Amino acid sequence: MQKISGHIITAGFLTLSFLLALALAFCGCITTPVPPASVEASSQAQLWKTYHLEDVTTQASFNISSLSGKPVLLYAFTISCPVCTRQQQEIALLRKEAGESFYAVGLDIDPNEDASSLREHIQKNGFYGYYALSPLEMTQSLLDEFGIEVITPASAPMILVLPDGTAKKLQSNIKSAAYLRQEMGLPA
Repeated sequence: MQKISGHIITAGFLTLSFLLALALAFCGCITTPVPPASVEASSQAQLWKTYHLEDVTTQASFNISSLSGKPVLLYAFTISCPVCTRQQQEIALLRKEAGESFYAVGLDIDPNEDASSLREHIQKNGFYGYYALSPLEMTQSLLDEFGIEVITPASAPMILVLPDGTAKKLQSNIKSAAYLRQEMGLPA
């Protein structure tokens, strides 16, 4: 009886091992190694710089890559966001202090807002820079590279693109004109 039990246990173990190996194969655990996410991310990195944009006040076509020779402040906002409006006021103040030594690009990320409303918002407040309705693909690309905060208007998200093309996300919340000047390396 003891010998039969041992064979049953051994057969059970072998059957269980076979089923486990089969399950692992079907679950994808035994596959060809996949390149790390950073390899794919590097090929997709900064795709947001290439999307076609149209300035709502001038109808001029541009993309972030076409703005060269000066730092670029790129920020996502919505018309109805008071934090966004306050941040845009700081950018307008910096424009008065530093002149046209930088580009400012505001991306309206609210799909319910239109060019006419955006143009009215800019003119009413006297804001500086390019303003465009953000294409969904560009918004997604920014999200992929910089995280959810970059599309959270209440955090006053901003990306600084330096003249050499490098980009970094600036601190959350409203950034003063002095802080922005320092981050861009503009003279006081």
